[in-house]
Amino acid sequence: MAKDEAKDGCAIKAGKGCLGFFLGPSIMVMAIYLLFTNEGSYLDMAQALDELQPQVQRIESTTTPNPELEGKPVHLSGTATTDDVLVDEAYGVQAPAIMLRRNVQYLQWVEKKKQRQGGDKKGTFQSEHEYRKSRDNEWVYSYHLAWVNEPVNSGVFYNTDYRNANYTHYKADNLVQQAQNVQVGNYKLTDAQISRISSDGVRVKAQQVPEALKKHAVLHGEYLFIGRAPEGSSYYPLNPQEPSVGDVRISWKKTSPKRPVSLVAVQTGNSFAPYTASNGATVDLLYTDTKNEAQCFDEARATNTMTLWMVRMGGWLMLWGAFACMLRPLAKMVPLCGKLAEAGAVAISLILGTILALLVITVSWFFCRPVLAVCMLVVVAVLIWWSCKHFKHKKAAL
Repeated sequence: MAKDEAKDGCAIKAGKGCLGFFLGPSIMVMAIYLLFTNEGSYLDMAQALDELQPQVQRIESTTTPNPELEGKPVHLSGTATTDDVLVDEAYGVQAPAIMLRRNVQYLQWVEKKKQRQGGDKKGTFQSEHEYRKSRDNEWVYSYHLAWVNEPVNSGVFYNTDYRNANYTHYKADNLVQQAQNVQVGNYKLTDAQISRISSDGVRVKAQQVPEALKKHAVLHGEYLFIGRAPEGSSYYPLNPQEPSVGDVRISWKKTSPKRPVSLVAVQTGNSFAPYTASNGATVDLLYTDTKNEAQCFDEARATNTMTLWMVRMGGWLMLWGAFACMLRPLAKMVPLCGKLAEAGAVAISLILGTILALLVITVSWFFCRPVLAVCMLVVVAVLIWWSCKHFKHKKAAL
């Protein structure tokens, strides 16, 4: 692994500052939209699940579809099976499976970049401030070989020794194939339901090297390795145990033709359709496990709640970052105590991002949760009051 170092110049610092002023508002708009729509989506799904659960009836037998359950929400638990044989024709790989995935990887030089604050040794006559200032905005670049899913553009690498060092001997696409006929007894699953059956990660090995690749490919373990074509004096033998830059390896995984599933949907003939609630939300549950009706709904509610909080957290972090993009460039212009000002900018960004996130969530609640919205407004008002009081005390102390 190689390392290199660089410092940002004045032009780069100015460019980053301008970029922050343009990028910050864009991130802020996206975060506000996500936070606003997220609350309504969560509540719609929660209400749809509450509306659906009392209507669900259990399918006792999968041998013959029950006509009395036609058009009604049902719960079904059993084993999803298929007789389909999925074939990757380009490489002659085939397997009876619900899903077959081709994964292509390339051996490439990868550049990692991180900012270093302070060095390993301080000069004898350097003050602490001078030492840290001299190391400010210093970037450390490291390079290592790794298997990656896409070729890496090395033309933009910082270190000229590694610039344009990447190339590929062969290019292929990842591929996902899905069985068309998957059934639980005599009930047929829809394409959307089939796509949600989780993989058990069973490896599928290629049995032979395709004719077109025989001169520069070899089978090794679970992989098909592809190297440089034997053209000209630059040819070298492909060694899977010591791969070189540009080598390619391809592997396959399948979802076994028998997988336990549990689902909640509307029965339509010998198949299913999503349930549409009165608020317009649709519910079509499928889990790769044996679950009863209550467990299916518990899982759906847990997933809905987790999605709510993940988007809330993501939106809050985006707002924090948006304010930081706009305030940090200003803080760096402060002479002498630039580091202290930058830390203050990050803290202020955190407070502003938190307040704005709470305000956006509160406004969205006025459309779906008016009582909670009023309570949230009180919390936001207290937070704003505390922040103002805190900064007044700090200002008076200075």
